[in-house]
Amino acid sequence: MNFKLQIPNEKTYNWNRWIFILFTTFIVFVNCVPYVKKMRKDNLVRVAVVCGVDRVNISGIKDKKLYKNYRISLDNAFPMYFSSNKGVVVVNERKYRGNLEIRKTGERLWVINILNIEDYLKGVVPCEIGKVSKNLVEVAKAQAVAARTYACAHLNQYQNLGFDLYATIQDQVYKGIGCENELTNRAIEKTKGLILAYKNRPIEAKYHSTCGGKTADFNDAWSGNPPPYLKSVNCSYCQNSPHYKWQKVLSKSEFFPEFRSRLKKIGVKIPDDELIRSLKLIKNKRSKRVIKLIITTGNNEYTVSGYNIRTVFGDNKDSGGLLKSNFISIKTKGDKIIIEGKGWGHGVGMCQFGAIEMARKGKNYKRILYHYYSGTKIKKIR
Repeated sequence: MNFKLQIPNEKTYNWNRWIFILFTTFIVFVNCVPYVKKMRKDNLVRVAVVCGVDRVNISGIKDKKLYKNYRISLDNAFPMYFSSNKGVVVVNERKYRGNLEIRKTGERLWVINILNIEDYLKGVVPCEIGKVSKNLVEVAKAQAVAARTYACAHLNQYQNLGFDLYATIQDQVYKGIGCENELTNRAIEKTKGLILAYKNRPIEAKYHSTCGGKTADFNDAWSGNPPPYLKSVNCSYCQNSPHYKWQKVLSKSEFFPEFRSRLKKIGVKIPDDELIRSLKLIKNKRSKRVIKLIITTGNNEYTVSGYNIRTVFGDNKDSGGLLKSNFISIKTKGDKIIIEGKGWGHGVGMCQFGAIEMARKGKNYKRILYHYYSGTKIKKIR
């Protein structure tokens, strides 16, 4: 493509030049400043701590009056608001920082804890990373930055329901004041306001328990356009995890009825008169995760992919009904089906047991985070 620059006259040229300079300066400034997330006033987050119930007991201040174990049912007028008494509100005997909003949604009660993001992290970090000793404070810092980043990236996630995050594994486990401890609170304070960013946006800071030697690619677990910072990386640090290697052994008479039942749950219906002849696992060459399962019967082939692989191989004895991971191989021995696996969780992003060992070996929180989220930068939110 040819482009011809025309200069009608010197006056016009000088004016255009100044517009160009100002525009260029603006672009450079925008791209050089750290990412600034538009947090709400006082950096507030809204966390659903009770979801879809008929009644709930609340302790706190309402209309300048202190209530203790105030019983709220569907007959009350909503929304209702409670502020803290000496920094604490209580929901069904569990203590939280911040304030409460009680909403009636879908003819059920929802309790939303509204609090500063740093106080929210105090009830998240120890629940997610577990208890850590003084020599492992760097892993608590890494978890704090990852959890803060996750929260920032998911503001307004459930706007139609009036909150940002669930207090469960659906987002991040949050148990309020009862979960807090001094060491993790200190780690949160030391990293106050810090998040991981890519192209000046907070990243999708996925993390999991144990990767089993290699983290997963984003598409090993989920569909969609994969973020460039969520690629499989080698991890030689999580070998001390009790979930590093594991085995699940079932008889064929146990395995196949459960397997067929779980296939139906995800919409794959194999007629009862079609015998399953083989199971073929297609793996990601880089991460070694199973990304596709091909089931062959006498007449047809059926395909299962993505997160559903953990669903169909899981059972009610597994946590959440999911197989520990999709880092697996399957073999038969006599009447037995043997699933041999590595790791626990989706495998994407930071391996928590790996991060713990990195901290034990003297790596600081930045080294830990940059190992698992390659190409990101640590930025400060205002």
